[in-house]
Amino acid sequence: MAPVIRASTDTVINYPGGTPPGNVIGSFDAQDSTFNRPVSCATLSGVGTAVPFDTITLTNSGASTATVNIRVGQQGDPSTACGEVIDPFMVEYDTSFNPASPLTNCLQVNDDTGGAADRCPSLTGVSIPSGATRVYVLTSFDNAAVFNYEVTFAGTTPVTLQSFGIE
Repeated sequence: MAPVIRASTDTVINYPGGTPPGNVIGSFDAQDSTFNRPVSCATLSGVGTAVPFDTITLTNSGASTATVNIRVGQQGDPSTACGEVIDPFMVEYDTSFNPASPLTNCLQVNDDTGGAADRCPSLTGVSIPSGATRVYVLTSFDNAAVFNYEVTFAGTTPVTLQSFGIE
């Protein structure tokens, strides 16, 4: 099955750090574009050759490096283990994502973070420098997947010590 370019959803988030962004709810359906997803940042999948995808484009607009944790789970109950109902997959890109060149700008790939017991991908402790943009491609393990998902965030911006005194 060859990749198809249609209209996938891109959620744009301007993140200054601190309170994490709200959850992002979405679904994979016949209207989504497809691409050959990576297995690693050096190798494309032989199984996920035309998987649907949506993206989250997150830009750190804060003055300090922001650290985020991102997890893809089931819509309505994203903390529940994946596997039986959905099998999501996530890829992080630096600056931009081009589905025709899915290894370009790839930073990391995540599938089955918790092993067979969980199967929900998550990226923990991802550092995003001030002014930088990361694109998170949300997809599935297999071609022709149709399911609803929910992305959750946790994040902080480090506090910089301005001064202190001892008396």
